Amino acid sequence: MFRALVSKFRPVSRSGDRPSRVSIVLAFLIISFALGVLAWRSYELSVRMERGANTLAVQYAGYAADITARRVDAAVRTEMTRAVDDWQQVERWIEEPTRASLSEWLGKKEWIVQAIYIPDHDPASSIFASELGASRDTDLPTRDFYTSSGTVTYTYDPARLLTQVASVVQKQQPLIRTTAADFLPIQQQADVIVVRAPRVSGLVRLADGFAFYAPLGAPMAEYSVRAVVRTSYVGSGWENQRLISFWVSLAAVGLMALGAFLALRGLNREAETTALRGALIANVSHELRTPLSMIRLGAETLKLGSRLKESEREEIHEQILRETLHLSHLVENVLDVARIQNRSSKALAFTPVAPRDLVTTLVGTYASWVRSRGFTLELEVEDGVEPQMWDRDAVSRALLNLIDNAIKYSSDDRTIVVAVRHTDQHVILEVRDRGLGIASADLSRIFDPYYRARFSDTQTRRGAGLGLTLVQQIVAAHGGRIEVESEAGTGSTFRLLFPRASGEERVALSGLVGQSKPVTS
Repeated sequence: MFRALVSKFRPVSRSGDRPSRVSIVLAFLIISFALGVLAWRSYELSVRMERGANTLAVQYAGYAADITARRVDAAVRTEMTRAVDDWQQVERWIEEPTRASLSEWLGKKEWIVQAIYIPDHDPASSIFASELGASRDTDLPTRDFYTSSGTVTYTYDPARLLTQVASVVQKQQPLIRTTAADFLPIQQQADVIVVRAPRVSGLVRLADGFAFYAPLGAPMAEYSVRAVVRTSYVGSGWENQRLISFWVSLAAVGLMALGAFLALRGLNREAETTALRGALIANVSHELRTPLSMIRLGAETLKLGSRLKESEREEIHEQILRETLHLSHLVENVLDVARIQNRSSKALAFTPVAPRDLVTTLVGTYASWVRSRGFTLELEVEDGVEPQMWDRDAVSRALLNLIDNAIKYSSDDRTIVVAVRHTDQHVILEVRDRGLGIASADLSRIFDPYYRARFSDTQTRRGAGLGLTLVQQIVAAHGGRIEVESEAGTGSTFRLLFPRASGEERVALSGLVGQSKPVTS
């Protein structure tokens, strides 16, 4: 797997970037492996810690339930013994127990519901006492004890008895705090409570911990002490240490992968930019060499050709002028490219410009250059297009770039149409050709710097993919926009939409065309 991954970067060695890319990938793999080892080790430690914590939780739940059950049993026995002792004290202070003395004894024991005293010498003279309004309840347990003069049988409420002994148990366990629960709410490190559960005993696993039931002894056999130890401190759900280790490690690997991806993409873009800049230099050198060679050839011909006819001299002069204009256009494009790379903008000089005159002058100036490449320029100008505040040179350069593109990406039909139209909101300069056209997949990117539409012979056509970028910047600087309609194989139509001046501005500009000074912004 590692060899397959590294092999993907071998072709990059031709551009000299392989060491950088491979080092990034190797660093990512090493760190990812280290994070994986740490995650695995953390997972193992979390498992061991959780097992140990669970074992301690089980042991502590059992200990808390057992020790609390013993203390509750002892407290219950003590309370019942105290009731017997208190009655015996009553018998010592009076000669014969009465109903009043039995009621007084009963009032001091809130957990006893009712009691009956049967004297040994006369069972028929038994006395009975109960709580105010209480009736005989056969469901409650009863107990009896023998005294020196008779027998006492009483009925008691186990729940009240457990509540009575709660304070005693709490004093024996200083870490206890009470909570609102069933019977005898007791809490230490574990949640301990006495509940009615006669047939439940031993360990019970809960969703968030462990519960241990310890049955109470007689006479509380219907009750058990339940001790619950929560394991949330170990980590459950998103707090579980294993999950935390896994997700943190996964997030770290993901961030490392993202960093490696961004670094590799940056290297790819840098390599592409370097290659495009090299192509730009080569294209510019080739473009400059051609007009310079033609100018030099024409100048040498004029210098050595003393027998040249006047018509031949005029033709050479026209050729030199044509190539000079082309050379000037190339130099302006190179300067604009430098501005794009340095992210600086050129100040525009806005002057009153008649769109008809601008287009007519441009077509007339470059008609010879266009014809020399085998193309025909057709001009379509609507009447009534008023003057506008434009930068003449910038708009002319934008149109010239569109014409140059139409020439570069031409087909058999070598007709180029330049049109001037207007609407209520815009003045429109339009360049139409019947060339190769642009595929729909490329339309959204043709204005990106250095981007060139994909053709079978794109690399053989001059240019560096900056012409349309310059056009878009020029139109945007005038507050306008550019629209494109194109289909592969049918040609393209580029429209430059400039905001139209208001009525008052158009009237004012009509008198200033050709006589105002540039307004730089």
